[in-house]
Amino acid sequence: MPVEVPLRVEEDYARRYPGADKLATECVVNLLRTQGLVTAELARRFRQHGLTGPGFNVLMILEGAGEPLCPYEIGERQLVTRGTVTGLLDTLQKQGLVRRIPHPKDRRMLLIEITEQALSLLEQVCDDLFPAQAEMMSVLSARDKESLVRLLGKLQTHLGGESRDPVGSAPPVQVPA
Repeated sequence: MPVEVPLRVEEDYARRYPGADKLATECVVNLLRTQGLVTAELARRFRQHGLTGPGFNVLMILEGAGEPLCPYEIGERQLVTRGTVTGLLDTLQKQGLVRRIPHPKDRRMLLIEITEQALSLLEQVCDDLFPAQAEMMSVLSARDKESLVRLLGKLQTHLGGESRDPVGSAPPVQVPA
């Protein structure tokens, strides 16, 4: 039996689960399903270039900054833990995409610098990624896309995203990690 799109819950859902809101559940289920589909498609495209979504985001953060950054700055912009950033940086360094350089003012710190190889790779990835994003969203009109962005922003603010996401402090990333 094919999956109904959008996913729906049973008509008697609110009766069976007191306190439940049928439409709210359908919204959450469909957001999760959409996230999974988008994430899988992006992951497939990143794999073709030897990257992961989080690795791509680190490179985009560094490229957008236009200067080397401290690992904690990368973590703040990507909203991940210090340990996660360290692992990502280790992998990217092994691939020759970033290098750790001494901080000019604090010998205890390192800065992370993007390499020319990474800049070249980003160009290839973006040449593939941005048309793919446009294709993924081609079913929506410009007005639909604006509405979707506005509604998602409203949800993010309500759920606390505004206080955790320093909007404007980093270039827009193309993936969720």
